[in-house]
Order: sequence, then structure tokens, then C-alpha cells
Amino acid sequence: MATSNASALGASGSASSSPGTSPLPEGPLSEGSQGSDVQRLQSVLIQLGYLSGKADGGFGPRTKQALTRFQKDWRLTQDGEYGPRTRAALLKALVPVKKPPVVSKPSQNQESRRGVPIDAIVLHHTATNSARVDLATLRWVRGTNRVSAHYLVGPDGTVYQLVPDSQAAWHAGRSSLHGDTEPSVNARSIGIEITNDGTGQTPFTEAQYLALEQLVPYLARRYMVPRENILGHRDVAPGRKTDPADNFDWARIRRAIDAVV
Repeated sequence: MATSNASALGASGSASSSPGTSPLPEGPLSEGSQGSDVQRLQSVLIQLGYLSGKADGGFGPRTKQALTRFQKDWRLTQDGEYGPRTRAALLKALVPVKKPPVVSKPSQNQESRRGVPIDAIVLHHTATNSARVDLATLRWVRGTNRVSAHYLVGPDGTVYQLVPDSQAAWHAGRSSLHGDTEPSVNARSIGIEITNDGTGQTPFTEAQYLALEQLVPYLARRYMVPRENILGHRDVAPGRKTDPADNFDWARIRRAIDAVV
């Protein structure tokens, strides 16, 4: 997927090239359109890496192909036409996302994804309030009851990476994604553990929320994970798991995701 080197966006979701303006026209536009609105669209496609050359103001086959590639990456109808949904996605694509700093704590508890693409993110609580204990558990290599996750977010907001995104971590167990058990949730997802005892009485910390507001949107954009596939363990293992606990502020995380995906 092409990446953006765009400047930050304003609170309205429009690019901050100047107050109250957007880098994109309202549209609609399609092959054969001409003029400054097409030029503005082309400039954004160039900025995002989908189109090369100059913005000449002519909506020809190259512009249509670039727009179709963008629509494919963003799971939109691939018609090569510029309308409201494509415009909204382009504006989100201009919002810069960056992976938060991570501390590497490799875990051997991993395996190949066997070619399964990442299309889900699963959040957990660890059932302790100690990142030290959680790291030990997620890296424990004795016996058969071994667990892991790709990331652990400690109470102070430190993000630990235990398993590379390219590998499957062992975090979901017996589970399904919207009823589908194949491929397995482990094979298709990124697992994020949050240090918290899960009683519903211990608050998740502000530092943890700040880290998650950066990490989850980054992963959602990086792998174009559908919003409905960003879930808790309780959602993929209903009746068996309850994490993250009821006092976890999902709305806050979803607002951060919605700003960029």
C-alpha cells in the first residue's frame, strides 16, 4: 500500500494547508473530467504515492488507475471514480500515522501465519497489574500452556513488542471471528495485551490510553483492518473470555481509529 508523507490534518479532518480549506474538491469526478478540481485530486494522489508525474488537470486512464489502486487498498468499490466515500478515505489517508516507540522483548511463543493476511486486531487485559509479571508470562517457554501477544502495553504506557507482526502470536485460543474459525483468529490477527487486573475496578491508565490511541490506529492503517474486526477477546471468545474489562473505554480508541481509517 502506498504511504503518505502528508502534513498533519486539522480537527475537522481536512488537511491543514490553510484554515478552513481542504486539499480535495467536493466532486464528483470521473474519467474525462478536466480542470482545477482534477488537478487538486491528482496532487493528493501524487502526495500519497499512487500517481507519478505532474498534476495536469486531465482525468485520464492514469488518474483512474491510480484512484482504483487507492480504492483497492482502502476496501472501497474499485470503480476509479471520485465520489463522497473515496473523498472521505483520501482525507483520512492524509492524516499521518506513526508507530509508537516500542521496547523489544522477544518471545519464542510464535509461529508462521502460513500466508494468512492480517485483518483483525484483538485487545486483552492481562489479569495482573504488573508489566514485569506479564512479560514473564508472555515469554514463558516451558510446558504446553504457552501464550504470547504481539504487544504489551504497561501501566506507564511503555509498549513492548514480543512477536513480529509477520508472525502469529498465541493470544486468542479457541475463538472465532464473526463465527469463522478458519483461518484461526491467531493466524489472522494482531494481539495486544494491556496490563490490568481485569476486575473492572482498576482503571486503565491515561498513559495506556495514549499509547493505544497511537498503536491501534497505526496497525489499523498499516494492515487496513476493517473497523468491525477491531475487537476484544470477549468478542472472539464469547462466554469464555471477558477481556478487556467493562471499564475499558472502547469509545476513546474507536475515535482514534475513525480519524485515520
